[in-house]
Formats: sequence, C-alpha cells, structure tokens
Amino acid sequence: MTKNAASRPPLPDDEARARIKSDLGTNLFVEAGAGSGKTTALVDRLVALISTGTAKVDEIAAVTFTRKAAAELRERFQTQVELTLNEHREVEVQDDLIVGRLVNALDDIDRAFIGTIHSFCARLLRERPIDVGLDPGFEELRVEEREELRRRFWDSYLERLTRDCDPRLEKLSEAKVSPVSLYGMFKVLVDNDDVVFPTATSGLPPASELATVRKELESIVSTGWELMDEKPHEDGWDDLQKLIRKLHFEREVTGWKETTDVISAVALLCKKGPRGHKVVQKRWRDKALAKALCERVDKFGVGDTPAHSLVSRWLGYRYCLAIDLGRAAVTEFAAHRMRIGKLDFQDLLELTGRLLRENPQVRRYLGDRYRCIFVDEFQDTDPLQAEIVFLLASDPPEDSSGDMGVDWWFANPRPGSLFVVGDPKQSIYRFRRADIQFYRLVKERFGEFGEVLRLSTNFRSRPAIGELVNQVFSDPDFFPAEATDSQAAFERLNTIPPKGDVPCEGVFVYDVDPERTRLEDVAADDGLRIASWIRERVDAGQRNPGDFLILTRLPDQLIEYTQALESHGLPVSVTGARIGVGGEIEELKALIQCMIDPTNPVRVVAVLTGLFFGLDYEKFTQHSLGGGTFDVMRPGSEGNEDVLSALRRLHGWWRRSVSEPADIFLGTVTSELGLLPYAAAEELGTLRAGALLYVLDSVRAAALAGDASLPGALAAVQAALDQQRAEAPLEPGRPDAVRLMNLHQAKGLQGKVVLLAQPTSSGNPRRPKIHTTRSRDDGAKGYMRVTDDRTGRDLARPENWFEYEALEKDFSRDEYVRLLYVAVTRAEEELVISRWPRKNRSRSPWAPLETWLENNAVALSLEPRTASERDTLSFSTEEAGSEVKLASSDLSRRAVPTFLHQTVTSLTKEELSRSGSLTDSDPRDASRSLTKSMKEPTTSPSEFRGYSWGSAVHAALAYTAESDSDKTPQGIFRNLLVEHGRPLDEHGEPTELRELIGLVKAVQSSSLWSRAKTAKRMLTEISFALPGLSDGGPDQEHDSESESGPGRTRRQLDLFGQELSRDEEKQVRSRQGYGYPAADIAEEENTPVSVLEGVIDLAFRERGGWVVADYKTDVGTDPDFTAREAAYRRQVDLYAEAWAQLTGEPVKERILFFTAQDRIEQW
Repeated sequence: MTKNAASRPPLPDDEARARIKSDLGTNLFVEAGAGSGKTTALVDRLVALISTGTAKVDEIAAVTFTRKAAAELRERFQTQVELTLNEHREVEVQDDLIVGRLVNALDDIDRAFIGTIHSFCARLLRERPIDVGLDPGFEELRVEEREELRRRFWDSYLERLTRDCDPRLEKLSEAKVSPVSLYGMFKVLVDNDDVVFPTATSGLPPASELATVRKELESIVSTGWELMDEKPHEDGWDDLQKLIRKLHFEREVTGWKETTDVISAVALLCKKGPRGHKVVQKRWRDKALAKALCERVDKFGVGDTPAHSLVSRWLGYRYCLAIDLGRAAVTEFAAHRMRIGKLDFQDLLELTGRLLRENPQVRRYLGDRYRCIFVDEFQDTDPLQAEIVFLLASDPPEDSSGDMGVDWWFANPRPGSLFVVGDPKQSIYRFRRADIQFYRLVKERFGEFGEVLRLSTNFRSRPAIGELVNQVFSDPDFFPAEATDSQAAFERLNTIPPKGDVPCEGVFVYDVDPERTRLEDVAADDGLRIASWIRERVDAGQRNPGDFLILTRLPDQLIEYTQALESHGLPVSVTGARIGVGGEIEELKALIQCMIDPTNPVRVVAVLTGLFFGLDYEKFTQHSLGGGTFDVMRPGSEGNEDVLSALRRLHGWWRRSVSEPADIFLGTVTSELGLLPYAAAEELGTLRAGALLYVLDSVRAAALAGDASLPGALAAVQAALDQQRAEAPLEPGRPDAVRLMNLHQAKGLQGKVVLLAQPTSSGNPRRPKIHTTRSRDDGAKGYMRVTDDRTGRDLARPENWFEYEALEKDFSRDEYVRLLYVAVTRAEEELVISRWPRKNRSRSPWAPLETWLENNAVALSLEPRTASERDTLSFSTEEAGSEVKLASSDLSRRAVPTFLHQTVTSLTKEELSRSGSLTDSDPRDASRSLTKSMKEPTTSPSEFRGYSWGSAVHAALAYTAESDSDKTPQGIFRNLLVEHGRPLDEHGEPTELRELIGLVKAVQSSSLWSRAKTAKRMLTEISFALPGLSDGGPDQEHDSESESGPGRTRRQLDLFGQELSRDEEKQVRSRQGYGYPAADIAEEENTPVSVLEGVIDLAFRERGGWVVADYKTDVGTDPDFTAREAAYRRQVDLYAEAWAQLTGEPVKERILFFTAQDRIEQW
C-alpha cells in the first residue's frame, strides 16, 4: 500500500482497486464512473504486469479511444514505471529482479503499443498483409480523402451501370427513384459493411386497393381546389393549401397515369401521426368547410389508414430495390479500395478481424506476441473491436490449420490476457456505431471467463456536483436501478475531491437576455456574458484562462462564443468549429484555380479583385480600353499599369507553379503574401490562422501521397473546407487557453470551471435514420429510411420502419441522458449552467436539470460588457512605402551569409583549376556527399575509375581498419561494390571483387598499415567541420612553433577531453599568419567566417605527434597526374592543419598512399 492510500479513509471500491493491481491472472471488465481514476487503475495494472514479470513491455497492447488519450496514457505509464523503480531502489533490501525488470521496461518503453484501435489494426495488417490479399504498401485514407474517394466511386459506378443498361437502374426508374439521390444510403452502407440489412417485402399493392385510395385522393384534391381563392391570402397559402395546389398541378400535368405517380401523390398527404394537418381557416373561402376538409385529409392519410398502408408497402418495395443496388456498390467499392491499396478506418477493423478469424497460425503468432491487451473507453468503441481483441486474446484450437471461420462469441481469452475499462453511463457515440446493447452483451461474456469490477469513487468533483448527479440521475427516468437494453444502471457518485482550498465551488445558474430570440443572437449574448465574467475573474487573480471549459450541446454557434472570448483578449482553444471562417482560404482557392486555368479571364479577374490585389473594375475598364488582356501567361505591355503590375506578379507565380510541387508553391506564395500573420491579426485570428495552416497541411499531405499537382491541391483545399468539424488550432495543446467545444468533444476531459452554454440548442433528438441491433444468435442487423438529401423526404424504408424508429428513439433519448451525465461530471470545482427565459426553458438542452437547479443552484448575474475596440494601425501611402523599404533593406541585410561553407576538396579543386589542371580521381568529400567536379582525363577506364571505385576502396579500407578479424570480409566487400554500382558479371557478382581484396591486402602489408595498427590511437574516416580555417595562409610545412612550440594553438575541440571555453575558441580563431581569421574581426569587417569540412581517411598518434594519411586510387599514367598530385599534397596539408586545430596536438607527418601504385609519399 502506498503512503497516500495509507493516509486516507477506506473507499467503497478499495477491494476492486486492489484486485486490479494484484489479480493479474484474471480477465477483468472494469466499470469506472466519471472521475474514478480509471487511467490510474489501468497504469497500475500495466506496471504490476512489468514488475512481477507477468509480461514484458513488448507483449502489451493498450488500445485507447483517441490519439490524445494514447499520448497521455503513454506518458503516465512511463512516469509510473520511473516512480516505482525509484521506490524499489530506496528500500533497504532491494529486489534486484524487480529493479531489473523495471529498468528493462524503461529501456524498451517505446516497444509497448499504446494507441487507437485503428492504428493497432494497421500495425497488425502491415505485418501480415498478404494473408488477407492486401497490398503491403497500403495507405490509410485521411478523413477528407475518404469522402472524396467515396463520392468519385459512386459517380463512376452509376455511370458504368447506365452505360451497361443495368436492369437495377431500370427498376429504380420505374419506381420513380433517382439513383443519384441514393448517395446518402450508400454512405450508411459503407460505414456499416458488417451489418446485414434485411429487405423482406409484401410486394406491390393490388390494383383494387390502389383504385379505392385514388378515388378518395381525387375527391380531396378537387374539394380543396374549390375551397381556395385564385390569389393567395395576404399572409400567403397555409401548408394544406400548398399541398393541394401541388397535387392539383401534378394531376393536371401527368394525369396520374402511372401507379408511381398516384402513390407519390398519396404519400404527400400521409403522416405517421399523432399530429395531423393544420389549416388557417381565414385563408380559405369557407372556414367550416376548410376545417372539415382538414379532418377528412387526416382521416385519409394520418395514422394507420389504407392510404398510409399503401404508401408503406410502396416504400418497402422501393427499399428492396435501393438496398440491392447499394449492397452491390458497397461490395465493389471495398474491392476497389483493396485494389488501389487505400483503406478507411472501417477497412482496418474488418480486415484485421478477417485476418484473425480465418488464419489460425497468424492468430496464434500475434496472440503470443501481444499477450496482454488493454481496452479503454470500451462503451464507445466499434463492435468490431470486441471481435478483434477477443480473437487476439484467445488461442485457436490446437488442431486448426488453414482457413477457419470462427465465432468469436464463444472464444475464451487466456487468463489475464484481457483488461477492459468502460462506463455505460458515458456511452455517447451511437451515431459512430457505439452500441450500449452490445456493451452489455460483452459484459455478460466476461461473467463466463472473467470478472466484472466497479469503481465508483469520484476524485474529480466537489461534493455539490456529486449531489446534483446523485439526486437527479437516480430518477428512473434518467438511470434505472437495473440496466436495460438501451440504458445503463444508476451508480452513485461518491465524491472525494482533492484536499485544499479552492477559490470557489458549487453549482450556479445564470440567465441570458430574454429579449433575444434568434439563435445566433442568443449565442452572441451568452458568449459576451461568459467572456465578461471570465475576464473579470482572471483580472482579479481568482482563475486562469486554462481553468475554464465551455461546453455547447451542438457545434453550430461555436463561432459566436469564440468571437466574444477573443474580443475580451482571452486566449481560446476551439474544437469542433468549421474550417474557413475567414476569406483567406477562398482567396487561396481562387488563386489555385487561376494558376490551373491562367488564360481564363473570369479566373484572373476573380483574383485581381480579391484580397491579394484589390483592384477595382474602373481600372479593368481602362486596361481593356487600353488594349490590355487578362491573360496570365502573356501579360502584355499595354493597358492600365496597376493591372499590368498585378498580371506580371501572377505570371511569375504561374511560372513557378508549373515547375514546383503544389505544396512548395503554395507555401512560398502564402509566406510571400504574409497571409498567415494577416489571418492571425484579424477577428477570430486563432481560428483563421489555424484553418489556413490546416489547409496547407492538407495540400502537403496530398503531395506526400503522390499528387503534387495544382488540381490535387485544389481538391485537398476543397476537401478541407468540406470538413465541418476538423480540428485546426493555431497552437495545439496550449495549456493557458479557455477551452471551447461541443459536448461530444469533451470525452475524457475535465475543468475546474465548466460552463454549460448554448441554452437554445434543443435537447430533443432528431428523427432517426438508422436502427441497428446485435445479438449472439442473429448477429448485426440494420434498418434505415432512405431520404432525399435535398428535401429530407423518405424515398424508401422498410414496411415496419416505424417500429424500428420507435426503438431507436428510445436509444436516442437514453443517450441524451448520458450526454447530460457527461456534461455535469466534467466539472471539478464549479459547474455553471446557462438558462433561457422561462417560457423557452423547456427547449434548452439543460432543461432536465431545471427542477434541481431551481431549488439548489446559486443564481449568478453575468452582465455583458462590451470589449474595448481593437487597436488599428493607419498608414499613409508614404509611410507604408517607407516601411516597405525598411523591411526590404532589413531582409537584404539578413540575407547576407554569416559564414562561408568550404570543403577541403573544393579548395584543392580551385587550386588545381588555377594551375590549369582539370582532373581528379578522389571521389569523396567532407560530408560524404560532396562531388568532385574536376573533369576526368581522356584515358581508358583501367587508368581512371572515378567516383564509385574510389568510394568502394575507401569504404573497404575503413572497414578493415576497424575490424579485429584477420579474415578477409569477402561478403562485405562484395556488398560495397554492389552498393557503389560497380560492374557485375552475368551471375550478378562484382567483376572487381578479387582486385579489391588484393588491393586491401596490399595495403595491409604496407609499412603504413603496420604503423597505424601499432599506434597508441588509430581513427578512420573522420568527418570534421572547423570554423575559422581557410586556405588563405602560407604552407605551414614543418613549422615547429605551429606544432609544438610555445606559440602552438589551443585546440578547438579536444577529442579526448573537454570542450574549450569561448575565450579559448577565440584565441584559436585569432591566431595570425596561419589562415585563421578571428570571428570578432570578421564581424567587424562584415566578412563571414569560413567553416571548413572534410573527411580524413586515416589518422594515428605516435610518439611525437599525429600522422595524417589520405588514400588515392589513381593509376598515375595520365598526363594530368603530376598537377593533380601537387593538389593532393595541399589537400593533406589542409587535413593536417585542421587536425592540429581540432586536437590541439601537433601533426608530425603527412602521408599520401597511392593504393593502385603501391607507393607512399610522406613529408
């Protein structure tokens, strides 16, 4: 037991917490309430597995809901391992075995998998892609790419079916369903590929039933038409009049000759009920007859009527046709993604499930590799995740081999291999396939092979917040005493907050302006009240901006709240707001379109009139009358000078756009325009600048994925704009900012002060579009209503859809309760809730809390205070021009290099060029990437072999020098020759292998090699970079004072001791007469310091100093060799001078070893 645990009173869930850390051989399903320390419990179990030796770090996989949660878990895991290690080291009797395990865990901490389920599946698939027929180089689709790919496929799929005269399209056409309008259905089917959508139908209605309904419809339309005036009432037509007019028009035009026309007309008057149609009697000729007509229409089409039954059967028939087409499209789309190697998140889950289900050997191998699996936030994960972790945590039958279908429901995980954490009261992602019904089924399975534990102690919230939770959510209308298919059971929140005083605590309410009615106006007023209150508390020193967490029910009005916070100078971090709140991205998009189509005057004028140039149409008129054109490719010289100047700038951009990748081009132009600081300085600057960076990142990601074209960049920009809820913070993870987000984004977060804002967003769930159900026996089944994306009307649905809709409404209503629970349990110290005026209060998403708030909450008066005006800068034309000149001058001055980069090879090459010789055979440079551009001699290849041969020889000699073995490393030499592209024979073997081996042996037998091997210290292939050394001084050959006398320089860097102080470095640089200009002098004279780089082949230390040697592979028979040899000597001199500066020790001897000539020159 830790010291903290010993000092506190016992908790009701202490036994469960102890079992989590100690019962490592049991599979555990932990239900952890809000603020109960589930992450701490998870980390404790991880560390216990390591310290007891139950598992190693690389045998652990922890799956989290988000990447942010994964990063936090990884950090806390490492911290806890370090703390546990320190605790064990501090005890009197240290357990070396445990300490060793913990030390190894820290060393291998990165080998533990901690990430999202999708990244985990991607890792598994990259290990065994062939087993599921997957391209090993597959890519994971980004969110914006996924929607674009899906849309493109659907359009091309319909085009192909149309071209092939597919009978499915013909049947849909007969049923008056446009295939284009089924895209929404296609998206649902793609996202639920593992769900079966049954299509049972009773067929088309009989003619007799249709005739009866049609007769009544005709009568209703005729009667209604007679009761209407020719001209609309001054207040317009009412809803029933609009329907009658529409039906009358359709009858006059089509005659309702087709069955589909009649049924479509009947559907307009049909409603499920209980509410029927309404009339405004004063708008009809006869009020009484109008009321009677309305009752007649309700009797005809509202509720369970023959007309309603007819429409249901007809929509059921359509549903079969639509689902048939959609399923075929989904199958082909999945094959298409596999073919092009681009997978979405659902593919990762499904393919991983298939990999484990159908390949017992792979399942056994991966199960042995990941012996302990942790799953966090299980209540909101995809049902496919349960199948993956169950299969991975359990062993296939011993005698299984080959493909094998496995029912994972009956798989029993290995003891202690599975640890799942979840809270059904926080299940809020049903729209993303989370299923509380499925959660309950998995929990029941744990009762068969493991145990279920509960954590109920809340360490987060103050007692007042706990009272709200316990008193409100214990009502059976919120959480029942026993769990149901759609709702979790109530669990009391036992609050034990941290000790210590806080500035304030409790539950508070405040009212917004009762005069505001428009949603945007209410949000602006609410945001201003909140911003004023936060500003006041921050200024008073009571709170920091990072203490506040503002939650809205929906993301619709986040912009209004952001504007209010920024207007009060409060840093704000927004999650869930849309991209493109400013005009910069649209302007950038217009520029890309202009670069794609530079001769299109519409595109050109759109850019010229926009943000980047701001020209007016009067100048365009002058330009056109003056003979000018709007052609970026050929700007011309006639026309308005301002327009011509802008066209020339666009022409320069266009020339760059055709030669540079799109991401490079756009990044440069954005920087050139100053677009980022402009966006950041405007209203909503953090959002706008963050959105701009997000868009540029999307373009960069598209380029890295292989499409660096301007059309690809345009598609990436548009896809980013289409992302309604993309995260694009300017400063990600900023800790001192007010956090603002919609409620679904707050999962796993907490705040000292939580404000539940946006009282205008209704808590009533929208009408469901899909209902899914899962069971052990029947698997996953789904039912949906297919709607028109434009009108929202039902195009098709199962005949008994309203039964499924009622069930789904129950699930949605219960999930709304859980959203409320998540909202109030985010608060640590203060919970502040906004309210609308009493008459509208029932429409607030926080309305279910109203009764408790009236009796218990403290009322606040948050007064909106208008923020001070933003500071503005005003420049005259002359002042702006002066500032531009100063900035240009400053940029020019800063563009001057502060140091010159030189290499030993380049210096010797210059000397060789000055002497008139043009050849060089040494292939290497200081950074191993320098190319020697001296012309090769006009001799045979046997006399001069150039860069690659010299590189191979040098590498072979370096390896031999470092190797302790006497055996010739023939395999290494072979690989070196292949690596450097030397000639190969017909069997793929290097033709020069024997020659290279002989050359190395010849060097090994030389006196130089013997001296180096017996030296006190031998170094090979030494890369260096030395400031302040140039080739400007005289040859210091045999200058005793420079090497060993009292004037010998101090060393720049002691390879065998400590780095020099700054003063010592200045002394080295200021040495006169040796080509070492002082840095200080260089600064005064505006002369940049020279930095010399090189690679010394061999250096060894003997008595009296160092010996520096350089290998050369020249044969020496070409006419330029004599001049080149002199340059080689100067090169070795430079190496020696540099080495003396680096080590501070004398170089007593310089050596040139011509390996091909077996000749040594030394001086």
